[in-house]
Amino acid sequence: MALLSSTGRIFLVLEPVSGRLGIPRLLARLASNSFQFRWNGEDEITVIVTNRRRSILKILHIDATGCDLTTRILNHGTFKVLFSEKCIPRNLTRGDLERLFIDGTLTGEYQNKLSEELLSQRQNQH
Repeated sequence: MALLSSTGRIFLVLEPVSGRLGIPRLLARLASNSFQFRWNGEDEITVIVTNRRRSILKILHIDATGCDLTTRILNHGTFKVLFSEKCIPRNLTRGDLERLFIDGTLTGEYQNKLSEELLSQRQNQH
């Protein structure tokens, strides 16, 4: 996934977030610590949120030069994120993020055989 930098922390928020939120409101939630992790406003960070139906994945990426927001909707299936109220966001690796972005899962069986093949090819390239 060339979209994201290979540096910085990656967090998956484990509570549903409205799929209508854009950069300003997501940044406001991040700055107010409503996602329950401390961010100093300077370090590179990637925050992943999903909506209640788990049909939309939003990736907010912030680095020293600016921020971007990517929205992902799968052709088949939903994002298999287990919500938990008042739960500290989960730390992800870049590999975890790629799997979530492409297949909608973090562990276990793949939802889509094409996702499994694509991720296998990417791992062989690295």
